[in-house]
Amino acid sequence: MHPLIPVASLCTLLSLMACSNAAPVDKERAPRPEAPAFPAQPIEPYRVDNWYGTWTGVRPEYPLLNANGEVIVVRGKEAKVGSSTFTFTIGAMGTAELVQSHDDGRVAAFSGTWKGRVEPGTNQLSAIVCDLTANSTGAYRQFALMADDQLRAVVCHGTSAEPPFTVAFVSP
Repeated sequence: MHPLIPVASLCTLLSLMACSNAAPVDKERAPRPEAPAFPAQPIEPYRVDNWYGTWTGVRPEYPLLNANGEVIVVRGKEAKVGSSTFTFTIGAMGTAELVQSHDDGRVAAFSGTWKGRVEPGTNQLSAIVCDLTANSTGAYRQFALMADDQLRAVVCHGTSAEPPFTVAFVSP
């Protein structure tokens, strides 16, 4: 369960309790001054109306890790994976394409399919998962584009060793 849902539920419950009619006031008691009311801050989760089209973002440089999750050091220096620009094209018929442009000038093209993840109790897609194959080598990659409520952005997640990064919708 998303960590904001219990907080939002608690805030809503407290707001409803604070705004409900209380028992009649005893007229013999002196009226108390009311505490200032602080309106509950609405929590509107970030939503994507249309996933179809082109999304782009830059994955920053990050250290290369070994199987134990430790940074690999070569000749006293951290081994790094350079930054890359990712351009996803999400098709309406379940097709997906990715062009990954590395900062050293290399370009890799991927194609495949995507599946959606629906928000429970709604028909709203909250994420899509792209299953992609490199056009030149056949290497398999999987990326998830997910609406992030806290960042109010769409975030791309690759493997656990890769840092997530934001992507933006650039064209339908």
